[in-house]
Amino acid sequence: MPIHSFRPLTPSGRFTSLNMEQGLSKERPQRALTTHKHKTGGRNVYGRVTSRHRGGGHKQLYRIIDFRRDILDMPAKVQGIEYDPNRSANLALIAYTNGEKRYIIAPKGLKAGDTIFTSNKATTK
Repeated sequence: MPIHSFRPLTPSGRFTSLNMEQGLSKERPQRALTTHKHKTGGRNVYGRVTSRHRGGGHKQLYRIIDFRRDILDMPAKVQGIEYDPNRSANLALIAYTNGEKRYIIAPKGLKAGDTIFTSNKATTK
């Protein structure tokens, strides 16, 4: 994953870097697979700042990720690889043959159009 660092032509670009991953989807995240991410800005229940130097930043949607992979023995097609602002790994949007869609953490080398299969039984080639 190439990360492009910029020359400091302006003060705002001094420490700027950009993930230049090829093949990332430009689509918006699936609405049914996202939820809002609550930010506090360092404030407690009384609205007072208790943790300084927090706040700002871009609004982020939290993608609900299927860590359990509990749909077994059913092929799933990779719809696309998406950027996730909440973690350093990219996500893969997969669609099972029964019509259900889920996000998984994308393994290295996975690309859109691939077919994956989750099973309890190990197979060798």
